[in-house]
Amino acid sequence: MKKISYSIMILGSVQLLGQSVSPQVINSAGGGGAVGTSGIEVYYNIGEPFITTLNGGTHIVTQGFLQPEVIGEFGLTATAFVTPNSCSDKADGAVKIEANVSGAANQSDFQLSYYWSPSSFCSSVTTCSTITGLPAGTYSVTVVARYIGSGSALPNDSVTLSNLLVSGSSEPCLVTVYNGVTPNGDGNNDFFYIENIEQFTSSKVEIFNRWGQKLADIKQYTNTSNFWRGTVGDSNEIAPSGTYFYIIDLGNGTKPIKGWLELTARD
Repeated sequence: MKKISYSIMILGSVQLLGQSVSPQVINSAGGGGAVGTSGIEVYYNIGEPFITTLNGGTHIVTQGFLQPEVIGEFGLTATAFVTPNSCSDKADGAVKIEANVSGAANQSDFQLSYYWSPSSFCSSVTTCSTITGLPAGTYSVTVVARYIGSGSALPNDSVTLSNLLVSGSSEPCLVTVYNGVTPNGDGNNDFFYIENIEQFTSSKVEIFNRWGQKLADIKQYTNTSNFWRGTVGDSNEIAPSGTYFYIIDLGNGTKPIKGWLELTARD
């Protein structure tokens, strides 16, 4: 007789093989907030390659790179990607927002504005989908979509992403990560550049897409010959343009460095 295992979902908790897990933020490198007017709150964490989503009635917990979309009343969706740590000797946290209007044939019919708190990090609300140079702290952003097309007027829509946490580190930056990769052969940002990585001869760098699939696993990373060129595995195929995630293990016993990078593929 074949033995069958069951996973039981209970409102407010999850039971798996006798172990109870209450819906909560899995670690501090995440955030969450209300989903439109649905009464559902979404929480997420960043930096672990897991894609399990747990639903506990009025709370959803999503682990890892598969980030939940916060959904507005009229189809606006927004997702936050956070570089979760800032070193003690510099402000190097970053938050990137990806937003669009679901079902819209032409996204250019909508003007997206980003209202950050604190507001001092955004100089123009229509261009602040990404903010960098952030010190440790908690940030939030309200994204507003306004219809500017030539058709019938549509109502404005908005979503708010709150509790976007950039944690502070008590240590100075051991490496500096440059999170823009444009592998077009022009000599600028053609690969994932990590300043001072050569000082750590036991390093390992892993690259994942947002669904937790690993694209690269590079040991003894260098900026001269052993680096990520934006490819899928060991092939020469360039990955699609989009947001990816890195985990850098320096191999010296320090905590892995985690964050996101933006890949712009060749035309």
